[in-house]
Amino acid sequence: MSHVRTLCQHLTRCLGALLLATSLVHPALAEYPTDRPIEFVSPYAAGGANDFLTRLMARYMGEEMKANIIVDNKSGANGMIGGAYVARAKSDGYTILMGNSATHGTNPTLYKKQPYDANKDFTPVAMVASVPIVMVVNAQLGINNVADLLKYGKTHRLSFGSSGVGGTGHLTGEAFKAASGLDMVHVPYKGDSPAVTDAMGGQVDLAFVGTASATAQQASGKIKILAVAHPNRTQSLPNVPTMAEAGFPGIEFSQWYALFAPAGTPQSVIEQLNAANKAALANPEVQKSLKAQSAESAYRTPAELETFYKSEIKRFGDLIHKLNLSAE
Repeated sequence: MSHVRTLCQHLTRCLGALLLATSLVHPALAEYPTDRPIEFVSPYAAGGANDFLTRLMARYMGEEMKANIIVDNKSGANGMIGGAYVARAKSDGYTILMGNSATHGTNPTLYKKQPYDANKDFTPVAMVASVPIVMVVNAQLGINNVADLLKYGKTHRLSFGSSGVGGTGHLTGEAFKAASGLDMVHVPYKGDSPAVTDAMGGQVDLAFVGTASATAQQASGKIKILAVAHPNRTQSLPNVPTMAEAGFPGIEFSQWYALFAPAGTPQSVIEQLNAANKAALANPEVQKSLKAQSAESAYRTPAELETFYKSEIKRFGDLIHKLNLSAE
């Protein structure tokens, strides 16, 4: 009987040691979240769409998880500084990146040298939102639709602006140029806002930018929004046709945003974050805030997000190689 008791005591100690070791390797497995703040990293400067969505999710996901989520802006190198910071962080669920169509879309092809591997150094958490790309034109040109633009472009060399080389706006413009056969020259800017401003002033004929930047200036009467590069008409622009409706099917580009954790983050933590994201996106206040920014909620499970962003890397990569683009 004493041998049995000794054996039980030994097994209990071994089990306790195993549980302790597991909690030391992944403390989040024992309890997540704790009172420790969760850091949401926006890899862009304050005031932009990425920053806005990061703060929106931090607030409402924090309420869902009863956690203190703080926002840290680590901008620079088209999102790669913030991306590298998160990629090197501990995989415990306390450092999360608000990635996008640059960090996990175009950058892997545009930049030969990157401080992280978008495919290997992250675990996808959840999709947040997307902002479709729209085509805007200087109102003084007298162009009211894509058909008018095609007619005008037959006798004029056109210039188009975008947020920068290799961005989703640039790729949209190049795709339209190839499909339409128009003579168009690209003028890169440092963001959507200056591209729209120059379209308003006539420095460029048209621009391909995110919906939010275009709708903010539409009321001025200095630009016209001709088409949206989206499968369906958007809620913010119900009267603007899609590129497919305008005669150019397949031209679909959006600035999308999604949460990523460092590779190796426990699945249980990923599931909690994803569930909080899903609940936050269903919140009427969040929907209202997204609509005000001309953004659309785009929830995806971690598995769906992984399939999506990897397909985007390939899609963008194929086009970037075809156009022989490089940011270096």
